[in-house]
Amino acid sequence: MLQFQSKEEYQKYYYKRDLRKTANGLGIMLLIFFALEIIISGILAIIIYSAGAYSLSNVSSVLELLENGVISCTLFFLVALIYVLIKKRSFATLFPFDKIGGKKLFMLCTIGLAVSLMSNLAPELLSDVFGLFGLSNSGGEFDFSGTLPNVLMYYLTVAIMPALTEEFAFRGVILGSLRKYSDGLAVVVSAGLFALMHGNFVQIPFTFCCGLMFGFLVVKTNSLLPSIIVHFLNNGLSVTFDILYQYEIMSAEMVNFCFAVIFVITGALALIFIHKFVKEDESFFKLERADDVIPYNQKLKTVCSSPTLISFAVLMLLYSVYVLMLPYLM
Repeated sequence: MLQFQSKEEYQKYYYKRDLRKTANGLGIMLLIFFALEIIISGILAIIIYSAGAYSLSNVSSVLELLENGVISCTLFFLVALIYVLIKKRSFATLFPFDKIGGKKLFMLCTIGLAVSLMSNLAPELLSDVFGLFGLSNSGGEFDFSGTLPNVLMYYLTVAIMPALTEEFAFRGVILGSLRKYSDGLAVVVSAGLFALMHGNFVQIPFTFCCGLMFGFLVVKTNSLLPSIIVHFLNNGLSVTFDILYQYEIMSAEMVNFCFAVIFVITGALALIFIHKFVKEDESFFKLERADDVIPYNQKLKTVCSSPTLISFAVLMLLYSVYVLMLPYLM
């Protein structure tokens, strides 16, 4: 039987136990998603191979998008939803949509998009670094072969569905489950898991920075709407420029120029809006703690020592190595 010297010691023990239980539950959810995705990917690989063997026009490409986008996003959404139902969590708490004024929403989304666009520099830098060692880790490019259905599928799977399902899971289920312990903890952990989930060394720094920004927007507004909008805009811009380039409507130089113009304009507006927010509230960009039962570093240590989250992190890092080496294993 456990013996406690004081009420404070008792509270700290059960607080850590509750936090560890929450972290393990989230880890189990992510592991189940990863396992199911691998199984379904294997089944679809057989289907894609069979379709290719019969030379069915573009079937392989469509199935590739289905596997990478529609099925993956839908599966993630369902696993997260089942987790919420099993844990009997409050939907209003996990998926807040407090009212935000149009002006404030525009300003926050502009700041979020500017940070996301700036984060795009990280994948380019990492790609160059990998290139020095003769490695290529582009994260997978899709050739939609000039067909309208594939273009629409590309938008659906890269711009629309991730903005909804990933925000539902990471800024809703994961961040929402951890906010009662600390807003800062919730933002950092959800961003880290969001980055690892992409399973690609080039994308990890980019998605981590985006995850921090998305989480910040949710915490400061108590609404998923800003993060969903910024997530969609960031992915949508990439898809649009990719389509314009592959259709030869724009050259690579023109794409880079347009991206630079958008980046400069968005960045300039973001600086103006940041100054305005700070002027009105100096603590606007500070995250409040939910409680002080134990220090923040102990909370983070408790979460990071979760066996299921460690297992998920190891699996995703190994998968990232596999993705990096895949071109040389074919």
